[in-house]
Amino acid sequence: MRYRKGAPLVSDTPLSRLIGDILVAFIGLIGWPLCRLLYNIKIERIGWEKRRRLPSRAILVSNHCMPLDPVFHGLSILPRRTFFTLLEETCEAPVIGSLVRLLGGIPLPRNKKRLGDIERAVEHALSTRGLVHFYPEGECFLGNQNIFPFKAGAVFFAIKFGVPVIPIVTILKRANGQKSKRIQVNVHMLEPIMPKTFLSKPISSIARDPPQENHREMLSCAIECTREIHALMQAEIERSSGDKSLYKGPMPRIRGVND
Repeated sequence: MRYRKGAPLVSDTPLSRLIGDILVAFIGLIGWPLCRLLYNIKIERIGWEKRRRLPSRAILVSNHCMPLDPVFHGLSILPRRTFFTLLEETCEAPVIGSLVRLLGGIPLPRNKKRLGDIERAVEHALSTRGLVHFYPEGECFLGNQNIFPFKAGAVFFAIKFGVPVIPIVTILKRANGQKSKRIQVNVHMLEPIMPKTFLSKPISSIARDPPQENHREMLSCAIECTREIHALMQAEIERSSGDKSLYKGPMPRIRGVND
């Protein structure tokens, strides 16, 4: 189950799904009360008054400011499950690599020759669980409430596969006033955004373009939409008074985890 460079990016067999379901149920049972105890976590869907459930297929994007963000965001979509992308090195690590793969981890190889493999992995994620999660900042910035620039890959795939992007924002505050060291976590899920509305021409028209022109148009749209999503998420932090004094810098490098 442990990933090695060059191996398939998705581990999705009947046995791995069964073990993964058991792990997710266990995490759900202990994760929610633990997160409530430690961080008084609150999960809200902002602007979802007319929508009761997640779309059948979507790409999720989040800011990354706490080591437990994957737990927070996983809890926010229960009972649905998602595949999620992460550093290739994490999947190669003993024990933790096997664990994250069972939970739905998709390693992102640094080798550009494997971009096609990443695309196929995202396609598989959308055709099975229907959800795939990205942290577009690329790494965890501890306590950060000024979201760093996003990479456009998640939105590019949303355009490619015709699915919405759902921004999930982690908002941090001090639990008991400015002198408190205890952090309160609020997770806000914003309304789905359809990136194709940013295209200058319809998808059907783009599909008839030469491959290079096709790719250039979608990438330009992805960059524009990514900036818009970033701005919406930052605005939600400002609206909710996220505490910017909590920032502690990038998460320290741990060999085999984030290095």
